[in-house]
Amino acid sequence: MEFRPFTIDVPQAELDDLHERLTRTRWPAELQERGWERGTELSTMRRLAAHWVDGYDWRAQEERLNRFHHVVAAIDGRDLHAIHERAVRPGAPAILLLHGWADSFYRFAHVVDRLTGRDPAVGPDEPVFDVVVPSLPGFDFSEQPEAGTVSGAQSAETVATLMEGLGYERYLVHGGDWGGVVAQEVARAHPDRVLGLHLTDVPFPNLFLVDRETASQEERAMFAAVDAWGETHGGYVGIQSSRPLTLAYGLSDSPVGLAAWLVDHFGHLSDTLPSDDDLLTNVMLYWLGNSIRSSMRLYNEGVDGEWGGDAGGEAGDDAEDASGWSGGEGADAGWSTRIDVPTAIAVFPRDIAQPPREYAERFFDVRRFTTMPRGGHFAALEEPQLVVDDLRAFASELG
Repeated sequence: MEFRPFTIDVPQAELDDLHERLTRTRWPAELQERGWERGTELSTMRRLAAHWVDGYDWRAQEERLNRFHHVVAAIDGRDLHAIHERAVRPGAPAILLLHGWADSFYRFAHVVDRLTGRDPAVGPDEPVFDVVVPSLPGFDFSEQPEAGTVSGAQSAETVATLMEGLGYERYLVHGGDWGGVVAQEVARAHPDRVLGLHLTDVPFPNLFLVDRETASQEERAMFAAVDAWGETHGGYVGIQSSRPLTLAYGLSDSPVGLAAWLVDHFGHLSDTLPSDDDLLTNVMLYWLGNSIRSSMRLYNEGVDGEWGGDAGGEAGDDAEDASGWSGGEGADAGWSTRIDVPTAIAVFPRDIAQPPREYAERFFDVRRFTTMPRGGHFAALEEPQLVVDDLRAFASELG
């Protein structure tokens, strides 16, 4: 596999076009400020847009991101972008960090130097790692797969191929949201390569693999909370699953519309919103790559094609039928709901679900289960040190 270096260098014409669009924003006719109740808070969006026009400096962010070593590899005929940073000490283990939606590889911008040891605050005895942060296929600077079904399993094979090409025979894998789905599929398909699996949630499609009639009281409470969240905040899943192209017309054309759609997720799932610069840099990666439509393919292709069932509905009575793999057409006869790779789960209080340990143990060999004191769905961006500390502790426990 050949790798070529990659530098983020956005043509000035694209930035000029963005600036013009921002100055011509037409705001919605919202009569009454209601916070985040009806969507992304209007006052927050007005503040972000004003900062985007007059205070935000993409060139400074670009320079900061280019301090990382970026590479692009052609895998299955499509370019895959990744950050690849070596640890300060030779022979360190490698860790693969996988983002989800509505974030990007930028989720890990504040953890890379801490994990490699390049951050001056990292002590000489603290564990360090070689770090690989891909943009998932269809996100940011990675090309989307050809027409057809996109799934977590397919993305897992792509990033596993990336790691093999970089020379890593064994490595740790960390992920959350869709990144957690991809991470568990790397571990399921290649357990011999994965030293340990570290997740900030139990991947949401696993909900369809549990018969709720046999669930414990604690698990049923979690299911009820997830159902309630879906009724109140989960509308984006239905839209992105059923009408992604219709939605993408507006989001691909309006930068403020795109920002509002993405930032809404941060507003509901963070203890404290990331900084305005962090929020806007994440939005910029979607805007500059025109990747909002391709990022949605996991929703309208990845769930039904992989687990079956209704992404917004309850888990089925029959775990085999609900899985879409164990009994579905073309399913691998060796597929199992359980992954026997050492696993750590870090649960953050503002995330969508608060899974009990017994639920995680249905699917994983759980060696470490941590309930965090603060933080939410985008933990590595919101509480980077908590994530780094838990990763280090897990790696040390693995020996």
